[in-house]
Formats: sequence, structure tokens, C-alpha cells
Amino acid sequence: MKVSMKAPQKVKPTVILFGYHDMGYAGLSALIKSGYNVVSVFTHKDSNNENVFFKSVTDLADKHKIPVFRPEDVNEPSWVIKINDLSPDYIITLSYRHYLSNEIVKAAKFGAYNVHASLLPAHRGRSHLNWSIIKGDEESGITLHEINNIPDAGPIYAQTKVSISNDDTAHTLHRKITELASTLLPVWFTELYEGNLTGLDQDESQASSYGLRRPEDGHIDWRSNANDIRNLVRALSFPWPGAFTDSEGKKLIIWKCNVLPSEQSFIPGTVISIAPLRVACGKDILEIDDFSLTKCPEPGYSRKITGSDIIVGMILR
Repeated sequence: MKVSMKAPQKVKPTVILFGYHDMGYAGLSALIKSGYNVVSVFTHKDSNNENVFFKSVTDLADKHKIPVFRPEDVNEPSWVIKINDLSPDYIITLSYRHYLSNEIVKAAKFGAYNVHASLLPAHRGRSHLNWSIIKGDEESGITLHEINNIPDAGPIYAQTKVSISNDDTAHTLHRKITELASTLLPVWFTELYEGNLTGLDQDESQASSYGLRRPEDGHIDWRSNANDIRNLVRALSFPWPGAFTDSEGKKLIIWKCNVLPSEQSFIPGTVISIAPLRVACGKDILEIDDFSLTKCPEPGYSRKITGSDIIVGMILR
């Protein structure tokens, strides 16, 4: 058991934020509201290969005249020196895509902490929101933990749950968690520098980590049961790249679907009907409500389907 180290109250505690995406934005907003002196922000450049649907940490930092840095490798020696020269009271990370070296973590006088969008020790690592839905979890949440030499494995100082409904997608879950973070983080960060939080070691027997997901990991295996495929679809639905299959050489992306129980036997991937579009799975049938084909980047193509696109008896692969 550890108690958060109390910062001197004569002046605002200084902090360096390492953050990106909506969680990074929520974290920076919370630090400002909580009375921290944010001496610098480390974030990432937006990628042309990524759907940037989220708020900009850089824009918020610029609004408050906070210096912003976007290094390719934050652990490069010159950046380590710069961070140590800033000598922050705290380091806070949220959705930052590089793990910090021990040399950086030790630069924080009163500790380095991460806000992770899962109920640690479950779903350590990357793509945790997607994995929560893929695995059929009924709850997720946010966790404030100390940073140590094992990613996402440090003592937990605060944690709150949020339910996952059967209709949630990664995007709706992302919004739930971001809204929760916007409410809780100002309270947590205030409690942190007042020394009112106690850290508890994680239960390693309950730890899980499934790794970073890439767009190609969304390829549907029709031998799976329909409910597992539906979970994959929910986990990767827009604005993520989508779960997909091959339809006679075209990439068919499924955005929304439902499960129909069935005792009938078909080759997995067989198109059973067109209107509605139904496909046989290893168990049960998937009824597809919304999909798109190659060069149709967003949901809605199913409302424009023509008879030549997909035919009964076709096998999706």
C-alpha cells in the first residue's frame, strides 16, 4: 500500500502532461481546472492514415499558452535531459503512445501516473476499448495508477466502472469513458496532490493484455459464432476501420449487425438472403443492417445496394 506524495501547497504543483486523443484532452482540461501549473505538454502529430475524430490536445495547450512538443522518440537522450531540466512535481500520461523510460519517470519529484481506459489489471496495453467489446465484457472504466517499469502494472490509486451495453460500440464506449474522465479527473488530480489517495498493488492473477490491433486484424472468420462476430463488428465500427470480409474480390465492411439463432447448417460465410442481408456463421446467422464495399469509407452503403453486388449462395471469405 502506498499513499500519494503531497506536493508543497505554497505554489501550484508543476506537471508535465504526456497525452493524445480525447483522453489526453480531458486530462489537460482537468489539470488546468485542478490548479496545476502545466509546464509543458508532450503529444503526437496527427497521422494522415488515421481518422482524426477526436479533440486536439495541441489546440487546448496553445489556448492556454502551454509549450507543446511532439517528438518522434521521447526517450531520446536530448528529450530526457529537457524533461529532467523542467523538474516537474508530477508527470501525468493519458493515451500517450510511447512508454516512458525510467529516466523520464524519475524526473517527477512526487510521482508519475497514468490514466488508463480499462479496469486494470484487465486489458493492459493498447486497443483496450476494442478488446473489451471483442471479449464481450459487460463493464469497463478508467484507472489512475502509478507508472513503474511494467506497462500499466503500477499500484492503483483510483478506479471507476462504466457499464457496457449489448449495443455499445467502441465509439459509444469511448464517449462514455471520456465523459466520465472529464467529471472524475479534476477530483482525482486534486486528491493526488493533496496526498489523499492510497495505491494498492494490482492482482497479477487477474491481469490480461491482448496487444495493439491493426486494421487487418478486423478480417472476419465466418467459422466463428455469430455473437463473437457481432462483438468484433461493434468493436471496430465507425470511426474505426471496421470488421470486413471478402466479397468476390471486393472488401465488404460491416458496420452494424444482429444475431439470429439458427439450427440450420450452411457453409460458414454463405449468403442466405439479400433483403435482409443474412450470412451463415459457425453457429447461428448474422443479419447485416449496415455495410459498405471498397471505396465506400463510411456506413450507409447498404441503403444503396444493387442486385449485382451480392447474390444468394455467394460465400464471403
